Amino acid sequence: MNSTTSTIIKAVLFLIIIFLGYRLYSIILDPINYEKLEERRYDAVKEKLEQIRDVQKAYRTEYRAFAPDLNAVIAFVDTGRSAIIERKDSSFMYYNEVYQTDMEKDTIITTILGYESVKDKLFGADFDPESLRYIPFSDNSEFELEAGKLDVNDVIVPVFEARASNKAIFHDVLKKYKQYIDEDYALQVGDLNEPTLSGNWR
Repeated sequence: MNSTTSTIIKAVLFLIIIFLGYRLYSIILDPINYEKLEERRYDAVKEKLEQIRDVQKAYRTEYRAFAPDLNAVIAFVDTGRSAIIERKDSSFMYYNEVYQTDMEKDTIITTILGYESVKDKLFGADFDPESLRYIPFSDNSEFELEAGKLDVNDVIVPVFEARASNKAIFHDVLKKYKQYIDEDYALQVGDLNEPTLSGNWR
């Protein structure tokens, strides 16, 4: 074996060692890198879902139902006004016919003092309502939002559900981290099947 052939073989072996070392390094680091990526993206999506929930709670206070879609949510933030309500404990006397005597009854008196902008109240004057439409990191995929009503022990209860799928959140890295991503999972707040405002990550 001449020196040229020996040098080529050494160079090839050196490249193979580098390649295998890089592959081993990637195998070790991939799950760590994905966990960091997932945490960063999930935190941003959760924040938006919680903002949507805050708007829905304010909307329900005004209309006794949840906004049916994202357009209604955004319009409510953009132009809606929320009542400023003062509540005071009080009491009054009434005649109880059973006991045939005057009795005291506690009550709460509510007074509307005025109205304020929903946007200012919840987020501040510089907030862009359109930002509630799009899932962070998704290349402008929109949140899924539905609202409805449930019959709970003969009481009609408004419900809503806002969702962001893993497919949208991780659309650009699905192939790279395919083994770590559950494509059927979605972050959500609320639920159309039960009266809750909680997020499914808690």
